[in-house]
Amino acid sequence: MVAPTNLSDNKPKKRVAVIGAGCVGLAAIKECLDESDRIDVVCFEQQPHTGGQWRYVDVTKENPNPYSSMYKSAIINTSKPMMTFSDYAIPGSWPTYLHNKKVVQYFDMYADHFQLKKHIRFSMKVVEIRELKDEQNRWMVRSHPIVSGVPTQDSESAIIQEEIFDHVMVCTGHHSVPRYPSFPGMNLEESDAYTGEQIHSHFYRDSEKFKDKNVVIVGLGNSGVDLAVDLSMNQCQVYLSRRSPIWVAPRWLLGKPLDQYTTRFTFWVPLIVFQFISWALLSLTLPKMHPLMKPKRKMFENHTTVNSILHERISTGTIIPEVNIKRIGPGKRVEFEDGTAIDDIDVIIWCTGYHVSYPILDPEIVADGREGLESNRVWLWNYMLPPRHPNIAFIGLFQAVGALMPIVELQSRFLVQIWAGRSPSASPIPDAATMDKEIQKIQQKIRKQYDDAPRHTIQVDYAPYSDKLAEQIGCYPSFKRLVQHFGVVEGINLWLEATFGPPIPMHYRLVGPHAWEGDREKKVQGQNRDGTGEAARQAVWGYKGCKGYTSSKYLKDDSVPLTKDKQ
Repeated sequence: MVAPTNLSDNKPKKRVAVIGAGCVGLAAIKECLDESDRIDVVCFEQQPHTGGQWRYVDVTKENPNPYSSMYKSAIINTSKPMMTFSDYAIPGSWPTYLHNKKVVQYFDMYADHFQLKKHIRFSMKVVEIRELKDEQNRWMVRSHPIVSGVPTQDSESAIIQEEIFDHVMVCTGHHSVPRYPSFPGMNLEESDAYTGEQIHSHFYRDSEKFKDKNVVIVGLGNSGVDLAVDLSMNQCQVYLSRRSPIWVAPRWLLGKPLDQYTTRFTFWVPLIVFQFISWALLSLTLPKMHPLMKPKRKMFENHTTVNSILHERISTGTIIPEVNIKRIGPGKRVEFEDGTAIDDIDVIIWCTGYHVSYPILDPEIVADGREGLESNRVWLWNYMLPPRHPNIAFIGLFQAVGALMPIVELQSRFLVQIWAGRSPSASPIPDAATMDKEIQKIQQKIRKQYDDAPRHTIQVDYAPYSDKLAEQIGCYPSFKRLVQHFGVVEGINLWLEATFGPPIPMHYRLVGPHAWEGDREKKVQGQNRDGTGEAARQAVWGYKGCKGYTSSKYLKDDSVPLTKDKQ
């Protein structure tokens, strides 16, 4: 077993490199700063800004392959209370579901409030992360500055800088290298190839250039459905092709945001019971489905797509469901597996996901040499740590059923606590053999529950995984901890809300390391000039001097002022 380092005040600080300044990287930096007496953090970001995938970037001749895949109409599929960071609440006056511009604005507010940007080296491209294999298990990060504004144009002539770090947190995500399917006729060199336009959803920005065209969308995930709806609103005839039908749920269900139906209690009941309840709710609220849209598998055996407009657009005929493609071409012909064909398809948009890709690293590190990354299967303990490569971690390398932001915050808290020598466990990280067994167990569970598809290989459920991390950190809101900390009456009330209400991220600031209390409460009061300190305190339901705000009040009434406007 690997015990945490026991640092004393006269020991040098650990140097931590964070790769990427999207929402994942920002959370990692912030958690490192919470242990700033023992950790120095440096973040490398190849763009001149934060935001990662969520910041809109145009596709241009100068930058034909941007890192971001954000399209103009994108709206996040998790509700505001569920996607917020645990110690910095989204303003209460904001919409329940945020447009991508609002999401980026929130990330910028978070970064400015915690003064994260001064720790970020913007326009700095990392070209390699190399394991030194020395006694300290350190890592070398090789990088160079970007002059032209386009990362790919500066690589050959750049002067490489090399730095050594004790730990590395890779926060670059897994949505930047498009995955294409393989159908006859896709290759233009074929004599009977498809001659219309083909693009991947990664390069889609808006519907204007496709106006009045016939478009085939391939894929029934969130991007595929969003693009189908977006195009159908701009006089396009859209054909939505899929390999197999899956559940498409609305953002709102019976007057309540969809993700707020999930509670910790729902994961205590058998899966089949939860599946039946969810099926019943959707069956009562959704309109009659098109025959080709009726799922063949039970709920939670696929990653549920979230869209409130799809079924309505299908009912108008502007979106027509189709089965899987058999071949494309010749000309603009698209043939489907049921024998039907359409001869005048102007554009095919492949909404077929992404490869897990880390070109700056040896592929052996993330996949352990078992299956490679072609299948999108990684080999990481706790979805973070490669068993045979100490002191490097992959944050956010999962497909969440729920919000991403609170989970990556917990991942970062877990790791930084260990690296700072403050883990509550004497042996927080098991040996490689134990890691292998636990990874294999998780992989088997995923394969048993979910459809065998690349998007399901790194699937996690928000509440169970978050609670597991919280227990390892020591911040899980258990009955015992809450009663001990808040007393019998308040502790029981809190436990009931945490158990039977939506598992909002602020639960993980009630107890344990860096909870909102004591000296940290004084720090919050000092931040009230810009409203954000008050926001965090109120979002933790008013305990320790902020009486009157409960999680149920926050979730039911968007008018609750979680932040104050600047005066």
